[in-house]
Amino acid sequence: MAQWYFDEDGDLALLNGKTIGIFGYGNQGRSQALNMRDNGVHVIVGSRSDSSAEQSQQDGFETLPLAEAAARADVLFILVPDEIMPQVMAEHIEPGLAAGNTLVFASGYNIHFGKIKPRTDVNVVMIAPRMIGRGVRETFVEGTGYPSLVAVHQDATGQAHDLLIALSKAIGSTRMGVIESSFEEETIVDLFAEQSGYLHAVRRAYEVLTEAGCSPESVMLELYASGELREAADYMAKFGLFEQMKLHSRTSQYGQIVYGRPSPEEEEADRERLRGVIAKIRDGRFSAKWTKVQENGLAELEEGRQAIHEDPMMVQERALYKRLGRL
Repeated sequence: MAQWYFDEDGDLALLNGKTIGIFGYGNQGRSQALNMRDNGVHVIVGSRSDSSAEQSQQDGFETLPLAEAAARADVLFILVPDEIMPQVMAEHIEPGLAAGNTLVFASGYNIHFGKIKPRTDVNVVMIAPRMIGRGVRETFVEGTGYPSLVAVHQDATGQAHDLLIALSKAIGSTRMGVIESSFEEETIVDLFAEQSGYLHAVRRAYEVLTEAGCSPESVMLELYASGELREAADYMAKFGLFEQMKLHSRTSQYGQIVYGRPSPEEEEADRERLRGVIAKIRDGRFSAKWTKVQENGLAELEEGRQAIHEDPMMVQERALYKRLGRL
């Protein structure tokens, strides 16, 4: 079982006298900055002159150019998007680092794949919230908190782990609990969740149901558009993946738990497909491919977006959402 840490395991006094820098004042950055300030931590924001800088100033944070903030901060939360993070680090943050600083990442991607290689005299840790940015703030205000995966990649000061738990407490995650992980594990589970194929499975379900004569509207409302799926997901989070089935009819329970379960052979075939997804993450094939896509100006991503936009299902979806008053 993984090691858990809670509020009683974190000592906010370790952050006394330290300046915490937030680099990337988006959904996660803003929420984490507000939570830390509410916990009495001194926070500054490093930002380019854009709308996020305007937001951080409106929120009352001292907002500085990236390089100046990097030189001021003792602990640096690197929360810019993965694809621009190596460049931001090299050009704006690394020149201002000092021995004993602590770098905090919210995902393992760039460190695990060696796209960022920090100097050896700084701590390198990860706090990866399993919660969207808005939820990071809302659950903090509510007092419930949210879980995170945490890890120490490099301990230059001998205090990296204690600082990690203190910082996790400062952003409100140890209220629910943080789980000891690794940069590799977080990268695998995060990318796997994105690449396992759920959205396209829903698209295929739509295709076969409409082929069977069901109306596009009835299919989309049943599969996701009504919001029922959101409620079911909430019940899963509260009660468990299958325990939430007790809130469904017996017909639904039998259909989902028993009758709809694939045969052992079909399940093993899908496991093999999913093992392939993990293999391409683990051996770097996905990372190498994504790097090439970026170097090519994201052309393949834009082509994929356009193909989906023109897909017959999406045409019907826009019509339905317009009728529902969502567009």
